[in-house]
Amino acid sequence: MHTRTFIIASLWAQWQLAVAAPTWPAPTDELEDILFLNTGYRSTGFATAVTPCSKGLQPRRVTSAEWLRTAFHDSISGNIYTGQGGLDGSIAWELDGLENEGNFADDSVAAWAPFVSDLTSLADVIAAATYALTRSCSNISVAVRGGRLDATEAGPQGAVPQPQNAIGIFRNQFARMGLDDKGMIQFVACGHSIGGVHGADHPEITNQDLANFDTTPTILDNQIATEYVSDTTLDPLVVGPSVNNKRNSDFRVFSADRNATIKSLAADPQLFASVCQSIFQTMIDLVPAGTQLSDPITPYDVKPYALQLTLLDGGSRLRFTGDIRVRTTQRDVSQVQLVYTTRDGVLAETPISTVYKGLAAGFDDSFSFYSFSIDLPVNTSISSFKVSVAYADATQTTFDNNGLSFPVQDTVIYQAPQSCFDSSGKLTVVAAVRDETAPNLQVLIKVPQASPNPVPSISTTTVPMAAQSAVGAYRLYSATLAFSPSVANPPVFGVFAGSVADARKGVNTGFSTSTTTSVSPSSTPTKDYSFQGCYYDSLNPRALSAHSTAADNMTVDLCASTCSQYHYFGLEYERECYCGNALDATSTQQSGTDCNMLCSGSSTQFCGGPHRISLYANDRYSAPVNPAIPGYEYQGCYSEGNTTRALLGHGFSAANMSVEYCAQLCRGATYFGVEYGEECYCDTTLQASSVPQPEADCAMLCAGNTSTYCGGPSRLSLYLNTTAPRLPVVNPTIANYTKSCLSERLYPESRVVWFGADWSVEISCMFVMFCREMQSIYVRVHTAPFRESCPSRKRDPLCMRSLTVIAI
Repeated sequence: MHTRTFIIASLWAQWQLAVAAPTWPAPTDELEDILFLNTGYRSTGFATAVTPCSKGLQPRRVTSAEWLRTAFHDSISGNIYTGQGGLDGSIAWELDGLENEGNFADDSVAAWAPFVSDLTSLADVIAAATYALTRSCSNISVAVRGGRLDATEAGPQGAVPQPQNAIGIFRNQFARMGLDDKGMIQFVACGHSIGGVHGADHPEITNQDLANFDTTPTILDNQIATEYVSDTTLDPLVVGPSVNNKRNSDFRVFSADRNATIKSLAADPQLFASVCQSIFQTMIDLVPAGTQLSDPITPYDVKPYALQLTLLDGGSRLRFTGDIRVRTTQRDVSQVQLVYTTRDGVLAETPISTVYKGLAAGFDDSFSFYSFSIDLPVNTSISSFKVSVAYADATQTTFDNNGLSFPVQDTVIYQAPQSCFDSSGKLTVVAAVRDETAPNLQVLIKVPQASPNPVPSISTTTVPMAAQSAVGAYRLYSATLAFSPSVANPPVFGVFAGSVADARKGVNTGFSTSTTTSVSPSSTPTKDYSFQGCYYDSLNPRALSAHSTAADNMTVDLCASTCSQYHYFGLEYERECYCGNALDATSTQQSGTDCNMLCSGSSTQFCGGPHRISLYANDRYSAPVNPAIPGYEYQGCYSEGNTTRALLGHGFSAANMSVEYCAQLCRGATYFGVEYGEECYCDTTLQASSVPQPEADCAMLCAGNTSTYCGGPSRLSLYLNTTAPRLPVVNPTIANYTKSCLSERLYPESRVVWFGADWSVEISCMFVMFCREMQSIYVRVHTAPFRESCPSRKRDPLCMRSLTVIAI
């Protein structure tokens, strides 16, 4: 059912003023990892899809813009008057609706689905996605709270604004969210500051593959406003075919208050950023009525992971293991110790030492992980601990979990060494229980939903555990549960005895997998690749930085296939794959035993380790080049301008783009450059804010020729004309005529061209979109109309037609 909504009263400003330190454990701990562990040890990889902001699943797609649009489509149904809609995950049930035409919503929800669990709803993941994309594309940061509830069916149709809507309908749709005209304009401007419109999905708006909203489509800035106000906008919802087709909705929205709000956003970039932060905060805080959201989630200063007691042989000792994460954003750490209390509340004389495990980082914070393993007497055991952190500046702090210490229970103990998930799909779990309460095994199972919804439902299965032998003060219990052999990984499970539990166990918490055969892990893939060794990865910069992905079924061959166009590929921390044509200078060879983590998709292959990458070379690799172009000299890799394009003259995009093709399109221009695999730009001057960048930044291969480079995200492979540049085109003086410059806001189909009688003129279709969109060219000689079509067979950026105009 669709749930009732209201807007959370707590404001962003209040969150900034005071947020209590989080207490562990919390229901939002998974969500905290999603938000703050982007890379490195125990990273979730959630933000990888939108980092950098220009990243997309395919050329001409921007995932960050698609995530933002999907989040908006889920939230816009919120109605503060009737109490229905809001950020409730109903988008997963609406993917086949006309309001979500195209692939943006399907691909976004599919990317979020793996992060949904019994503790983290799809709606919470959407809020986290909004945080990730805004931080990747700007300095904006929204506060994310947990606890949202997911809808179980689609919401009402008609909530999502459509470009053909009248301004009155737009006002009503945004008013439901509590926004007036000013808020509506701000929302649209912020939402359309990245990305654009795909012609394949909306041919009534544009005939381009992707028509960007502004000239900085991968930067969340106020360029959408400044270009609109200065009348230089390329926004397809303001100019172009959308005008004649009455789909120019941005124009109707921006002019709703006679351009007052859009002008204020154009005048002040800081105001724009502040407004967008507030707008996006409103969007994710529109939630089902009655939902109790958590406090804003902030990173722990100290956070335990995978705490586990294990009863050892004979039952006289307990092994205590786990990881401790320490926030190192402001201070480096020199030592971490656990000061623990026994079962009887006695402070232990000797603290538990830790060893450094690895680094992790988010957008704004860095962390170090420390692991520990110690054997404790069963008769004293452990009940809680505090974490003592010594910093590099000689200071020391003891973290006591807000006065509660970090709890450890030893009544119910999951026994990993005796448990397994075998190749037939049978899960066997053994537990040790210290009192007489018989435990149950509870297993969380993800059940696929009907297509096209990719988000699984989560069910709980409870199995009584049978008593086995007594071991010292504990009794062992066991239970088995059979799954389909197609289940790749064991599910999440826990052992419960009354009010005590050893829960949330599974593949990510050290669950051992048994197989019917014994095969030694290997570092050797297919014959097309050769293993180079185990190398250090500093995370910033990455050892290989051209492309990356992560998957729970990662294998060496899968990574090799992903990186087939690159010289090197490497695997790290079980499930991460990296590609590149050059190894960063900070990456040095390490001991082969450091890369000892099994691949998440194969128990017979190694996939690196923490801060360690298993490096391979593509033996069939042929290095791409920056090709020689007659009359031009390659200048290097250059950045785009700070607030505008590096080359402002002309721009093209083609699925068969190459350096040679771009040179042909630019027809002798002083400068031309290729960018992001399939984009081409030309001009007589290079903007001063465009400066040289490392060659590694221009490592994207040309869409039309994978043996050559075509720039990168916001990076140009730049060429300079070394011959005499073309003379500029001038307007000739014609007797009995005066010359003037007229402003044209529309595409060529509405152009008016004036010629004198009996003149012979040449019509040049300079852009692909001109020939695709120009149904006909109208020429008026005095008062006699003439017409000449631009035929479909001439739809080429360089199509030329000679037209003799004859007066009737």
